[in-house]
Amino acid sequence: MNPRVPTFLRSVTWLECGVVASAATLLFLFPRRGGQEVWAWVTPPFNARYVGTIYLGALVPLLALAARGRWFPGRLVLWMILVFTTAIMVVMLASPGRFEWERPATWVFWALYLFLPVNSVVYLWRLRGLPAGERRGARPALVALGLLLGLYGLALLVAPERATEFWPWSVDAFHARIYAATFLTPAVGAWLIHDRGGGAEDRTLGATLVVFAVAAVLGVLVTDASVPAAARVDYGDAGTWAFFALNVGPGLAGAVLLARPRTP
Repeated sequence: MNPRVPTFLRSVTWLECGVVASAATLLFLFPRRGGQEVWAWVTPPFNARYVGTIYLGALVPLLALAARGRWFPGRLVLWMILVFTTAIMVVMLASPGRFEWERPATWVFWALYLFLPVNSVVYLWRLRGLPAGERRGARPALVALGLLLGLYGLALLVAPERATEFWPWSVDAFHARIYAATFLTPAVGAWLIHDRGGGAEDRTLGATLVVFAVAAVLGVLVTDASVPAAARVDYGDAGTWAFFALNVGPGLAGAVLLARPRTP
């Protein structure tokens, strides 16, 4: 049994796909102009491209729900939307001065991040009677992945500058807290499906992690080639490789999820 999700929810998700795809394209492909002149806040190239990476990853589950329109993987995606948008909403409400209020992007950003958490809660409540998926054997690896990502996401919220001091570029507290959503969201997703659900949810989470990992590494390499020498990445520093491991490790876990045999 895999019922369809309500039409309004699917329509909102298609709208999210359009907005998120636009943000990802702007920030990942044009980080200088997008981050300095168009985006809701001013962000330098490394940070701008990493935000673009975040949106590339976020686009995957949104497309899965919008295109399929079914409760699986919709259950997982709704929880991921709730966690992602709520985490960012908390940060933006705490830092309104960081936003460029004369830019249209700021008003679109605030409208979405005030509406989407509420919309997610409403539909999770309305659809609470739908099945959570058949129980399967517990997968300790997913539990461990969720704990590691969740703890790091919380560290980014609580001690943002300390949690990013090993990153290969300078990250201020505001950006670090924005990045927390990137780790908290798959953490909740991994926990949600660690002992139940179906192949559609495994594939959705797996593809999300893989796309994010590839884009994160590619984004650093491409940005590094375009910045002044003084701002370039030090590939001999252990922190740089810890950053790559932080982003690639979940991607490898995602590849394992994608490689699992398909289940009904």
